[in-house]
Amino acid sequence: MDEMVKVWATTFDRSPLPFGVVEVLLDDKGRPYDCVYRYLNNAAAAITGHSVEDLMGVKMYELWGGDPTWLDHYYEAAYEGQPSVFENLSDMLQKFFRAEVFPIAEGLCGFSLHDVTSWIMPAQRSLDKAAAGLFFYDMRYRQMLLTPSAREQSGVDTDYIGLSEFIDRTFGDSAGDGVRRQMERFLNREGSLYQEGQLADGRWLRMSLDHSDHSDRFAYGFLEDFTRTKQAEQRSEQYIEVIDSLGAENFALYLVDLETNELEIYRRGDGVAEEFALASQQEGDYAAVMDNYIDSFVVAEDRPRVRSEIGSDVLRRRFEDGETDFSVGYRRLFGDDEQYVELRVIHLPSPSSKVILAARNMTGEMREQLSQKLVLENALELAEHASQAKSTFLTNMSHDFRTPMNSISGFASIALDHLNDTDRVRDCLRKIMLSSDHLLSLVNDILDVSRIESGKMSFNEDVVDLHDVAADVEVMFGDKAAQCGIDLAVDVGKLMHSSVVTDPLRLNQILVNTVGNAVKFTPQGGLVTVSLAECAGAPRGFGSYTITVSDTGCGMTPDFLDRLFMPFERDGLGYANKTEGTGLGMTITKSLVDLMGGEIVVDSVVGRGTRFTITLPLRLADEDEVAGARDGAETIEECRRDFTGCRVLVADDDDLSREILMEILKDYGFSVEEARDGDAAVRKVSSVEPFYYDAVLMDMRMPRMDGDEATREIRALDRADAATLPIIAETADAFEEGQRRAREAGMTALTTKPLNIHALIALLAEFIPEK
Repeated sequence: MDEMVKVWATTFDRSPLPFGVVEVLLDDKGRPYDCVYRYLNNAAAAITGHSVEDLMGVKMYELWGGDPTWLDHYYEAAYEGQPSVFENLSDMLQKFFRAEVFPIAEGLCGFSLHDVTSWIMPAQRSLDKAAAGLFFYDMRYRQMLLTPSAREQSGVDTDYIGLSEFIDRTFGDSAGDGVRRQMERFLNREGSLYQEGQLADGRWLRMSLDHSDHSDRFAYGFLEDFTRTKQAEQRSEQYIEVIDSLGAENFALYLVDLETNELEIYRRGDGVAEEFALASQQEGDYAAVMDNYIDSFVVAEDRPRVRSEIGSDVLRRRFEDGETDFSVGYRRLFGDDEQYVELRVIHLPSPSSKVILAARNMTGEMREQLSQKLVLENALELAEHASQAKSTFLTNMSHDFRTPMNSISGFASIALDHLNDTDRVRDCLRKIMLSSDHLLSLVNDILDVSRIESGKMSFNEDVVDLHDVAADVEVMFGDKAAQCGIDLAVDVGKLMHSSVVTDPLRLNQILVNTVGNAVKFTPQGGLVTVSLAECAGAPRGFGSYTITVSDTGCGMTPDFLDRLFMPFERDGLGYANKTEGTGLGMTITKSLVDLMGGEIVVDSVVGRGTRFTITLPLRLADEDEVAGARDGAETIEECRRDFTGCRVLVADDDDLSREILMEILKDYGFSVEEARDGDAAVRKVSSVEPFYYDAVLMDMRMPRMDGDEATREIRALDRADAATLPIIAETADAFEEGQRRAREAGMTALTTKPLNIHALIALLAEFIPEK
């Protein structure tokens, strides 16, 4: 070895070409892992900035580091006798070298180095100015060698990386198959590689790779972050889109430079802006063009305002104040036609002194707005009327509710003061009952309107005999009419089929409201006529019935007739303060007639009277339905049963209501127990033997536990009578929601407050077997 070193020293010590000899070191498996310098001339040592003595015996990769592919070439020369020439980048020196490697002896190879950095220096200087990064590509190992600037541009923090992996880590799915095909062509030396895409951090990266004229193995490429350029392109595209979108809805676009005061046509529609466009072409001066345009095409009344809002000085001042987008509306002449135009003024981003004027026809929108404004004004008028009517209603109800309440409290006080005068007490009690019935009718009217408005009005069909209905009307209003000196005539002579199927309560409401008003507003000596007639032309199985109620009363004005069926309206002829009512009767009547598929017509003349004509289609009852209704009525009428020995639990939180009900039930022979709330009712039922109670009367609303919840608790008890014990709900809630709650809780039946005692006793008789 020493002799060989002397030969090399004699031959190469003075050579300017860097030359050296290395020994390739192998591991225990015979694989190369490093090289040791055995000879170096001064030129080779100088490349690293060291002396020859410093490098002798030093392992090459401990000094150079970087790309391990150099080692493969040394091994092939030292152990396989294969010389090679290759190029590679030195990470330590940041230079590009061409190396020639040749065999010397087993384990030894010589090498010479050529600094070829100059091949790429021009490109490198250009890239430094362009803030781009340089990388090399080894086509043999298909590895990219990234310089620091390339790593910075790409965000990849490794020196060596495969091309496919680099593209996946940077461009990801956006690369697609196109770049893979470019890679295949590049490796076959059929072309270059170019790719652009957005990185995960939002930046845009441009990559280019081309073959080198100096090397068959190495190529070099560039990485460039062109985010700012891309963003500028996107902004330009957005501006174009904005202009295109403005052009789509505006018949004319103009570009105005406020610094030079020049106007440029950007777009104009066919015909409609021709005059404006021609004027701008001829004049070119914004102020002159606008003056000509305003004087020629803007409606005279709008000219001063338009001129004051879009002058050059005004626009500049508005932009200085921060306004960048505003509109001016005016009326424009299109030939002989006057239409609405909106001129939108858009300031382009600073530091530009240019603005866009976008003119669009908004006649259709303005007409729609005017139409909507009219609708809103009408709605406001109706709302104000409704508000006023409700205020009047509250005032009237304050009087109307207090009147029967005053009667009830007053006659109760008189009765207490005359307990020994039986006739006087009986008269007071009769008047208390009449006042309470009137008070209940007021409450029912309000509840009915609420049900109708919420869509929860329900109909319970039953067989009704119209002869009986007419007789009830005569009984109901006969005495009152006689007391007022009014003749009441009821005619049913034109009924061919008197038995029909309908809701008797709702039919009765219609008659009570119309006949009651007729009697109420007819003076002494007048006449009220009620007629029920059947007309021809009804579908099979139905009858067409007409109810006519006429009077010779005060009549109604045409203005009041228009408001007759509106809520809370009262007579406007001076009778309102002399009569009582909610002003809801006619509203309810009209709604009921509509819901029953009928029609109501009103004719009235002030001072001569009023006629209501109501037409209703009613289904005819068959013989079986008539017979069933007759049997049911007899059952209720003949309920004289003695309930001695029957035990009932009354659950109600109101002491007076509970006391009244218990006293009435005791009169029928019941043994009665009480509970003050739902929780107490559950405890009482659970504490006694099964079938101890024959029935439970349960109030729906109570403290601690409502009636429906208490019923669920009782039904869930582990006892023989839990499922069959009759539980009858008492509720002041007449709405369908309350009835639904009772059914869902498992209650047997439901009765509403104030209680109809006869109906309640009939229910108890139905569900309690005789003992």
